[in-house]
Amino acid sequence: QTMCISDAGELVIACNDGCVVMTPDGNYFRLEVPADFTGLPEVSQVSSAGTWVGWARKNGSSCPLKWVDGVAAELPKPALNYRDEPIGDVQARGISADGRIVYGTTWDNLDFGMVYWKRDGGEWKVDYVGQDVHEIKPVKMLDAFGEEMDYNLADGIICTAEYTKISATGKWIAGSYRIETLADNRMDIVRTQYAAFYNTETETTTVVKDYGGSVGIHVTDDGIAFIGLGTMNLSSGVVYDLNTNTELGSVEEWVHDTYGIYVPTGYINSVSPDGRVIFGTMLDMTGTQDLITIGWYVAPPAEA
Repeated sequence: QTMCISDAGELVIACNDGCVVMTPDGNYFRLEVPADFTGLPEVSQVSSAGTWVGWARKNGSSCPLKWVDGVAAELPKPALNYRDEPIGDVQARGISADGRIVYGTTWDNLDFGMVYWKRDGGEWKVDYVGQDVHEIKPVKMLDAFGEEMDYNLADGIICTAEYTKISATGKWIAGSYRIETLADNRMDIVRTQYAAFYNTETETTTVVKDYGGSVGIHVTDDGIAFIGLGTMNLSSGVVYDLNTNTELGSVEEWVHDTYGIYVPTGYINSVSPDGRVIFGTMLDMTGTQDLITIGWYVAPPAEA
């Protein structure tokens, strides 16, 4: 499976026995893991400078990694997981184009808490995306047998395995703000979520509740946010200005107003750092009535 490609044309392919980087001249090399790791590497994304990020297994859980010039280094994990419990799996998912900031997810207990790393002096520091809105709420739940048990509900920013949630310099990170409440039967958890965008410079979160259930998909350095409407099987989206807290139109309207091009209904996955290329996704239905995703892009005409 192809995973990502660098600006230099180095293509990362995930194989049964690890990840191979294919170079434009026809050569290849493998991405290795540190000596104390036991699992094969999984690569998620690459920066413009050619820094890859991903994870591999160590001591029974996945640990975040970055590769610079093909050499792996481990990124730190948070002290506690998304629910203030012992930390488990953590995976790096994406990196800013300039390589300054990495984001990822905790991957245990189906929580998908969103974390990010940035340099503090010579060290990489980790924190939760949206720590200003991250709240732990201890409750007494009932298990399947009606017995009372302690549990931590958590409100905060989540994401799953998306690779394009970050702006070019890492100033903004897109995610979803999920709120949990205990159901009346005390056995189930009611969850609602809204598109959210975290500013890594001010360390503050903007939650957009205008559209009900929604997902923050991507965001640019200048605060133009791309929102998917709904929480699963997204089929449409809007563009939102975080500076003025105003909608700039549907995806189709914004692309036409900005680039003069008509695009299908769908949502925007990412915008190149220079703003000249857009990648989007639409849903379509096959002859057997199965939903499939189709990618589209907007780019300048090829030079003659």
